[in-house]
Amino acid sequence: MKDGDVDYSKYTLREMEEALDGVNAEKYPKNHANLRAAYQKLTDQLPPAPAPAADLQAEQVPFDDDPPPAPKYDEHGRYLPNHIPASERLRLAGLSMLLLAYGSYGVWRNDFYVPARRGGMHLHDASAWSMFAAFGCACLGMLVLIADHYDRRDNELNYWRASRTVWGFGWTCFVLSLILWMLRDART
Repeated sequence: MKDGDVDYSKYTLREMEEALDGVNAEKYPKNHANLRAAYQKLTDQLPPAPAPAADLQAEQVPFDDDPPPAPKYDEHGRYLPNHIPASERLRLAGLSMLLLAYGSYGVWRNDFYVPARRGGMHLHDASAWSMFAAFGCACLGMLVLIADHYDRRDNELNYWRASRTVWGFGWTCFVLSLILWMLRDART
């Protein structure tokens, strides 16, 4: 059985009240929304707000700064797509274009300068290309967020996974670039 398969229209008031206490709104958002809608239809009043889950903190993965998104539904069980403000989308698109242009210029010149507090680094050859790949992954990660706004289907989890994969690959390329730079610097 999947989330949203339970038909609460045949439940009695007492069964609905028991189910309101038992259905985890975080794990089963469609069932919870359907239950609230059936309760409201039966009693002509909104059901009581769910109590905050006491063990929600224990369910989260430690050191995970970006937990998986939970789909959102309105009181009638209809899916609510993500909304990213236009200013945020514009900022992400502009930053990704700047990163891509800066990275392209550095690879074209074969002198990819990475600024730092104490002078920065000049990357050449393979380390420059690896840093360019890291910049490309950052751009792709930002574009995935923008695409999530325009996609009205219930698939935030897929975008979240894609974003995490792209960012992970980008950080791998970034570290590889630094390793290649250190190896080249050690040879000279």
